[in-house]
Amino acid sequence: MNNLDVGFDFLMKQNHVGIVYGVLKRLNIRADNPQFDDLKQEGFIHLATKYSQYNEELDDDRVCGYLFQAVYWYLLDVLRKQQRIKNHVISVESDVDGVDFSPHDEIDGIDLLNQLWLNCTTNQRKFLCCAYNDSMTVTDIARKYHVSRKTVYQWKKGVQEEFYKLG
Repeated sequence: MNNLDVGFDFLMKQNHVGIVYGVLKRLNIRADNPQFDDLKQEGFIHLATKYSQYNEELDDDRVCGYLFQAVYWYLLDVLRKQQRIKNHVISVESDVDGVDFSPHDEIDGIDLLNQLWLNCTTNQRKFLCCAYNDSMTVTDIARKYHVSRKTVYQWKKGVQEEFYKLG
């Protein structure tokens, strides 16, 4: 029998699925939340994985406490990652040289992006692709291209300046 099968067997006996439901309750994830089913399944899989890795001979209460905490931390990390991706928006509409400018005032967004692309350097284009197509953070872009975050911020500033020139 597979190690993960042992974990799933433990999950199904004596109502251990309640551990995952308890974690979801602690995280304020209710059944009407659109992520509830996905997080529940993630929790079940992680619980089974952690149980199969658990090799100490302890009583059921201590094992359940350990598994509860492990699933809680895992699902919390999943939620934080989703939130970080959801909230990650880099705006080229921000203040450049103290002047507020919005591209929606006179230029259509797609035309603006095409014009911006043509006026940018290779590194600024890398920034645009990563930031807008892949929703990468400045840190992620720096890691991808093996440069410092300061360098990526310079690329971003260059994009903002080119954007300002188009206005």
